[in-house]
Amino acid sequence: MYSSGYVPPKPPVERKRRSERNAAAGMPAATRETGMDMSSARMAPMNSASMAQGAPSGMQQAYPPYAGQGSSGARRQSYAPQQEGWIPPAAQPHQPQEAWGYSQSQYRGMQPQQEPWQGRNGYMPPPQPPTQQPSRSSGGGKPPKGPLFRVLMMLACVALVAALCVGGYYGMQEYSLRQYVAAYDQAYCQGVYVDGIHLGGMTQQQAYEAVSENARQRSDAWSVRLTYQGQLVVEITADQLGMTVDVTAPLQQAWSRGHTGSVHQRRDDMEALLQTPYEGYTALPGGDTSVVDYLLEEIGRKVYRAPQDAAITEFDPQKSNPFTFQSEVNGLRLNTAPIKERIYQMVSTLESGEIEIVPDTIAPDVTVAQLQQLVALRATATTDISSRSEEGRNNNIRRAFQLISGYVLQPGATFSFNSVVGERTLDNGFFEADEYAYNETVRGVGGGVCQASTTVYQAAVKAGMQIVKREPHSKEVGYCTYGMDATVYWSSNRRIDLSFKNTTEHPIYLVAAVQSDPANRKKLICKVSIYGESLGNVTYGMETRTVQVLDPPTEPERRKDTSHTYVTYKDEEKQVSSAKEGYVVESYRVTYVDGVETERMLLYTDTYKARAAVIYVGTKSRD
Repeated sequence: MYSSGYVPPKPPVERKRRSERNAAAGMPAATRETGMDMSSARMAPMNSASMAQGAPSGMQQAYPPYAGQGSSGARRQSYAPQQEGWIPPAAQPHQPQEAWGYSQSQYRGMQPQQEPWQGRNGYMPPPQPPTQQPSRSSGGGKPPKGPLFRVLMMLACVALVAALCVGGYYGMQEYSLRQYVAAYDQAYCQGVYVDGIHLGGMTQQQAYEAVSENARQRSDAWSVRLTYQGQLVVEITADQLGMTVDVTAPLQQAWSRGHTGSVHQRRDDMEALLQTPYEGYTALPGGDTSVVDYLLEEIGRKVYRAPQDAAITEFDPQKSNPFTFQSEVNGLRLNTAPIKERIYQMVSTLESGEIEIVPDTIAPDVTVAQLQQLVALRATATTDISSRSEEGRNNNIRRAFQLISGYVLQPGATFSFNSVVGERTLDNGFFEADEYAYNETVRGVGGGVCQASTTVYQAAVKAGMQIVKREPHSKEVGYCTYGMDATVYWSSNRRIDLSFKNTTEHPIYLVAAVQSDPANRKKLICKVSIYGESLGNVTYGMETRTVQVLDPPTEPERRKDTSHTYVTYKDEEKQVSSAKEGYVVESYRVTYVDGVETERMLLYTDTYKARAAVIYVGTKSRD
């Protein structure tokens, strides 16, 4: 194949004599006499210049010029005559080549074109006659080059120089980059540390020796001391752990920094190491770590302390603060995970040191502060004891309060005065005294207990208790207003009781006593306090309202004094009481939130009957 890509056709199998081929091609006799084989003209048509240089004159013909198009097949170009300003291409020098085994001597005097031309269907036209080369003296040849051409040539030169400069600059950059990276082909990059040793610039052997020696020294001296509250608990050494030091793997990891990837990738990794150094460690917590686990479990068992809830150890109503508390105790539990992690970190860095064991606190479920909210003072009620009250009556109040004070009412339970106090008898510790019964003041055992029940009732209303049962007296009493009293009674055939229910979720505690009035030490008062779940910013009050006044009868009530208490004879009489008006009274429980009334609930509507004057008449006749 020729350099132009042209592939000559295969020679015929049977070659004809030269004279026969010349005759068939129509070659003139002059040409035939030269002995030239025209079959070689198929190799390449000759341009005018080659024909002029060496072609015989007899070969000049009036054919248009053709140009070969390579091995893909020849195509015919259109012929255009020279016009004004057109410059023909300069003849290209061409080294003749041998075709079909013929020698170069067969082409003497002929200059073939650079590329051979092959016509359609294998036709090869005869070579063109050479054109007469004009001489410079006659005005022929190339036209002169103008200023525009010279400017273009200068610009082309400048562009070429610029391209060479840019290419040279980037070539130098690439060369410097490769030199920079190649400097660490056999050494660790800068910014690479193992066990705190900077390996930058070291060979692999140098790094191995430096890290190995350092790791050995630190391993021999390594220990961790565990202390608790300043006291040494245990000391862990490298021998206990059977700790091993791995040098090879960490050094390999360190070597990979800046030694993988392309040149540019390595350069980027090396620059990143200067900003963020790589830290590697040789010691591994790969020894017998069960030793650490065992030691920490043992310490955890010794440190552990179960939490203790606060409790009410005593409820003594005789004390000003009736409750005694057992303080809560925080529990202790050792969380071994962070301690173990810290030990492993110290192993991995061969850092010796001391770790203070600080157990976690376990909070109890119940604290004193919580209990104080559950036994807060909910309400207090007081009633005055008359200075004319006899000692037996006062002792009956004391006895009732003695049985009530200290009573604990559980959630959902109901307090019954008669059940708690019991029957008022001498055997039960009560005394004889005047008491109200059936609209009269009579002598009996337990007189004065109704003042105790009235004070308890008022305290229960103010404490927010649900009143279940309550009855008023038949007439007014001297220790409270209408509608705020509660009578109780116990006889063989009749009982009147006071009861209320604990609707809270926690116990209710009752404290009751007869004591001196803080404002007047010579005066006695009944005081009942109820403790339980705190009401917070809520308070309850008790109020009454008279809705109707009842007129008394005009006629007095006459009674026979059979006991001769006031009079003895029939002609004697004595008025022991005056006529009294009656009243219809409503009682309310008032709810306050932060001192502002928010609710008013009707409790009872009580009727206190009007009473006629009472006159006692004697029953005995005079003799």
